[in-house]
Amino acid sequence: MKIRQTIGLAMNISSEFARAPEDGMFGLAFKSLQSVDGVNTYMDNAMATGAVPLPVISVYLPSKRMNGGEGGYYLFGAIERTRYIGDLTWVPVTKARYWQVALDGAKFNGQSVGNFASSAIVDTGTTLVVVSDALAAALHKNIKGAFVSETEGGWVVPCNLTSSTGFVSFTLAGKDFHVPLADLAWDPSLDDSSLCFSGIQGGLDDMWILGDMFIKNNYCVFDHSKNPKIGIAPVKY
Repeated sequence: MKIRQTIGLAMNISSEFARAPEDGMFGLAFKSLQSVDGVNTYMDNAMATGAVPLPVISVYLPSKRMNGGEGGYYLFGAIERTRYIGDLTWVPVTKARYWQVALDGAKFNGQSVGNFASSAIVDTGTTLVVVSDALAAALHKNIKGAFVSETEGGWVVPCNLTSSTGFVSFTLAGKDFHVPLADLAWDPSLDDSSLCFSGIQGGLDDMWILGDMFIKNNYCVFDHSKNPKIGIAPVKY
């Protein structure tokens, strides 16, 4: 698609960003999040010019554990039905800034871990799932050997969790969507090779984030229609 698009060029950047492999950010959230007034997003322009048959962005980010992490892509203007199992569950967007939705609760192996509900954003730009400290603790207490590591700055779990068949699930629009425990052993600890940094972390009391840890297990369709919503279904490998 050829779209005439205004972009922002950074004149000064932090040393951390200068060392990063990425060159910038290709924003796929809503125009209300733009830092420059009057600049439309790429998707806004694509819809305005009729470049997309449907006002959607479909996201397939395959798991490294399941698919070697290869072949992921964003599909503009269409939904690839061969990439997910069953039907999409459509979750209404509660605030069109980020892709914000109502998260009804969380479960461990199908059992509720307490009365947890919050707003959450489904965000491809965040690697992990980030929730409240209380929910992170409630989930991890079910995992033998999990604890908060001061060295790692968050929850760690045994790396042998990669052989687990259990799962954590998040409830959206009355439907449970799974994140396998095997994915929670995300990144090996620098101090102990038997421990891994967990794919679910705490620290957010108000608005939680369902990042790539969630998305690599659930195909997501971001619908920019008049009443925006996210379609979600388990990824098909």
